[in-house]
Amino acid sequence: MVSCNKDLELENPFGLTPNNAFPNLTSFQSQLSGMYGAFASPDYYNGYHGVTTDLLTDNVYETIESLVNFNQVHNWQYDAGDRQRTYFTSMWRQPYNAILQANTIINNIDAFKSENDLQYNRVLGQALAGRAIAHFDVLRGYSDPVDRNATTAGIPYKTDTKLTFPARNTVKEVYDAIYNDLNTAITLLSSVDAPINSAIIRGFIDVWAVRATLAKVALQAKDYPTAITQATAVINQFPLASRAQYPGIWNDANAVEQIWNIQNNSGDAGSPFPSAEIMSFRASRNTFAILPAFIRTFDTTGFSVDGIGRDIRFSSFFYVRNTVGGANNWALKKFQGKGTSADNLVNYKVVRVAEMYLIRAEASALSPTPAPAQANTDLNALKTVRISGYTNQTLAGQALINEIMAERRRELCFENSRWFDLKRTTRVVSRPLTNTGNPNSGVQTSLPASSFRWIWPIPEVEMRANPAMVQNQGY
Repeated sequence: MVSCNKDLELENPFGLTPNNAFPNLTSFQSQLSGMYGAFASPDYYNGYHGVTTDLLTDNVYETIESLVNFNQVHNWQYDAGDRQRTYFTSMWRQPYNAILQANTIINNIDAFKSENDLQYNRVLGQALAGRAIAHFDVLRGYSDPVDRNATTAGIPYKTDTKLTFPARNTVKEVYDAIYNDLNTAITLLSSVDAPINSAIIRGFIDVWAVRATLAKVALQAKDYPTAITQATAVINQFPLASRAQYPGIWNDANAVEQIWNIQNNSGDAGSPFPSAEIMSFRASRNTFAILPAFIRTFDTTGFSVDGIGRDIRFSSFFYVRNTVGGANNWALKKFQGKGTSADNLVNYKVVRVAEMYLIRAEASALSPTPAPAQANTDLNALKTVRISGYTNQTLAGQALINEIMAERRRELCFENSRWFDLKRTTRVVSRPLTNTGNPNSGVQTSLPASSFRWIWPIPEVEMRANPAMVQNQGY
């Protein structure tokens, strides 16, 4: 076949490229929406990187209601092929999608800085923070150890939009880049042209969300001074919810103590959000129930009398789904829905000020110059607003550390915390099935500290596509 070039339109006049997609500074706002859309995916905070990391932990067990979509994940039988609904493939791919969206802004926005310096700060700051957050989420799942200066294999830190075959940076190199992006974002977002969030809408990454993220990163990296400094800045800005306000956090009646959340609305398309793979109110299926051993860590005094109990978290998080053989089967209602709805369409809380109290408490207790008084103050402040009639405690040494970790488990359950807390501390999962009335027969009950499963497999699709990629040991 032959043709003449002069008769063909070789360039698509409607195709978007960096040269025509961004005619001005304001046009980058739609690209930010793409980044936030990646974070909101069921493959990210509205699912796998959010609530369902807990199905790897000692908080839940698989029930007989399960369709076994995640039993291999729950039982730590996963591999690089990731046959069960692309769990670990999605946990790798979707953050890099968010990174791509962020890098499209970062790599192209400088040409428009002169239009409005403060608007430039606002857009670029969010993009840099988003890039850092997504890399951190991948790093702590697919690498080990994740101490600040570890020279072991980390992950590729992607700073461009080119199709390349990147090798794994060291953990230290990844941290260096994360710190740089977050600190630059703090500087930029401290001077912007318009508010990014309001008191009732916390759906975007503002300077406080960046500071909170840096506190989380620093705690993971065992950089305790930075963790304390950043957590303190956030604590000074956001109050803890009162006991009366606390239940309203979970049905979106209020946005108290929320620093950044993923906004979900009734009628949103796609998979049920964000906890349907654990308790689906839409399908009325309790795939993973709450272990009684975890239930017993809460102060449930008065629960059977008034339905609330001393610890306001207990009635806000859980309910008795049914009773089998005299055993109560507890289900998760923390993400039931907005108002009185039961459709899982509720905002996912990425970070709250309660976590900052727990970060500062742990960092104070473990700092090179320990400050147990500050750790006790923070621990008592949180428990006072959660538990009616609570009496302050003064703990020391390992007892203090143990109680901080126990409080993290209670307060932050199903908020993308428990698996990583176990990984960086005891590295032991124990699931006693005593007093469970409906466990699936295949539930595995323990994961030892020596298991290679504490580090997730690099997805097979990545290994095949990228000749520079090196797989984690054991896969």
